Amino acid sequence: MEQIESRDNSRVKEYVKIASSRKQREESGLFAVEGVKLLEEAFRSGLEVERIFVTPACLRSHPELAARLEQRPRTFRISEAVEAKISQSQSPQGVYALCKRLDKRENMVKIDCNGSYLALWDLQDPGNVGTIIRGADAMGISGVILSRNCCDLYNLKTIRAAMGSLFRVPVLTADMEDFLRDSGLRSYAAVVSPDARKATRADFSGAVVVIGNEGNGLSAEQAAACGERITIPMRGSAESLNAAMAATILMWEMARGKTE
Repeated sequence: MEQIESRDNSRVKEYVKIASSRKQREESGLFAVEGVKLLEEAFRSGLEVERIFVTPACLRSHPELAARLEQRPRTFRISEAVEAKISQSQSPQGVYALCKRLDKRENMVKIDCNGSYLALWDLQDPGNVGTIIRGADAMGISGVILSRNCCDLYNLKTIRAAMGSLFRVPVLTADMEDFLRDSGLRSYAAVVSPDARKATRADFSGAVVVIGNEGNGLSAEQAAACGERITIPMRGSAESLNAAMAATILMWEMARGKTE
């Protein structure tokens, strides 16, 4: 296992660029992963792991991982100074990797006509997007659609919030209006309105539920691109819900309809 001591090492600089820049991720076809659990999830999901950087302390703390990494090419032992440069976590775990971007198709080859999908229109918080993808994995949602103006799917905050679910859930980036028009699915705009159908009374089989931007929700034009509007009934005084919270409640309703 090759040792890297210098913060100016070319491989270290490459990792930092990819971890911090969407443009670099798109150009290189790679994305960064931090932490023992996420690396194990990457291995389990069959991702192509290009390079791994690991500290001696991590190798001592995780003997099973250490034994696995000893057999892998392009694994580098790094100094504390190097870790301080590449880590973007407040609680670094001592292992970092560059993986090949997933084959998230620009156009879905096949839509399950009985499936239940969630669409995110212009969400900007990577933590919200990652949390929603994790929820989609837990609830058995058929897939998640991102508009082209959503935050980067491969942002480290998205990856951490998804906790490995990003590697399993089908995710599509698409022009949202085109997708809603051409997918063949019933479409529901999630809105805050007493005039909209209650989500508890909607049929989510063969449907896609659309969640809007964190700050503004769905615009009138975006909601109009959907076939119908739905709302989450609220008994308390809160005017609205966080995008990830609303998505989780709606995904629960989508899953409940399949199991009851």
